[in-house]
Formats: sequence, C-alpha cells, structure tokens
Amino acid sequence: MDAALTARPERFIGFLSIPLDLEPEQIAATVELEVVGRGLHGIGELTPPPGRARMIEPVLQAAADHGRLPVVVHGFTPTTADDLMTLAALAGRYPTVPLVVSQLGGLNWMEAIELVRDTPDMYLELSTANIVFAVRLAIKETPDRTLFGSDAPYGDPVLARAMVERVTSPGEVRDRVLGGTIAELARLD
Repeated sequence: MDAALTARPERFIGFLSIPLDLEPEQIAATVELEVVGRGLHGIGELTPPPGRARMIEPVLQAAADHGRLPVVVHGFTPTTADDLMTLAALAGRYPTVPLVVSQLGGLNWMEAIELVRDTPDMYLELSTANIVFAVRLAIKETPDRTLFGSDAPYGDPVLARAMVERVTSPGEVRDRVLGGTIAELARLD
C-alpha cells in the first residue's frame, strides 16, 4: 500500500485495517499514529468473527476522536444478519463516524439496505452484489449513501461499474455512487 500511495497519490488513497484483538488504548494509538499520522483517509476493512461485530466499537471510538474518519466493515460472510443489526446500533452510538458496510451486506443485502436506509451515517458499498435488483434497490433507497465497489481482484471493476450504470441515469445520483460520496467521506476536496 505504501508503495502505491507514494507512486500515485493522485490515484490511490489509503485505508488501514486494524487488528480487533488489541486493547482500546492500542487501537486509539494505532489510529493516531498509523492512520491519521500517515495521512490515510479511513479505517478498514475490518472483519470481526461471526456474532462479534461489537468488537469494532473501540475502532469507532478512535475514529470519532478524529472527526469524520470513515470505517469500513466486511459485509459478506462471516458477517451475519445479527452482526448487521449490531453495526447499525453502533453507528447510532457514533453518529460522527461514517460506517460503511462493504459487499452490500452479502447474503443479507435486504436487511443491510433497510438498516442503512434507517441509520444516518451508515453507508453501503456495492461490491459482490449477486443480482442487479439489489444494486438498483440500494441506490433507490440510499442514493447518497451508496458507494461503488468491485472487490477487485476477485470482482471485475468494469462489470461492477456497468451494473451501476445500468440501474442509474446519467447525472448526480450516478456520479455520487461512482465516486462522489467516497470523495466526500474521504475528504478529497
């Protein structure tokens, strides 16, 4: 990551995954030194074990201490529907932290869309969407909190972009999904 950021800072931004088994003080220090101190733009992707989404709370607290620092949490397996509900509750406790659920919530995409729709400062990233309807519904329900994603190298960025373009018309919503919203979250002014 460091090599890519150094070589192409105009093209790449950095997010750092933080081990969830650290003590809260260690998490806070890591965010301070390794995320903020290095000029990275967010935290993630975090993958707590199934049924243990609450483990991200110290990360959310550290992110809150640094303003609107986005946190990305893995949305597909091992994340469960109960984990998504826990994430929504945590997002409510840390309203200044944009909490991004990646991979459209995986097999729980319907629940993820509903939770994001009903939880301010919670966002959906679209990679690994199984069906075009899920992408269409996510964008319809949360147009300003849905982010393009391809899960490359496992997914195909061209196909993922084509799916977004297929379910949106040219204009503001498409532009936000394809980059405007993440630019805003990552403060790429």
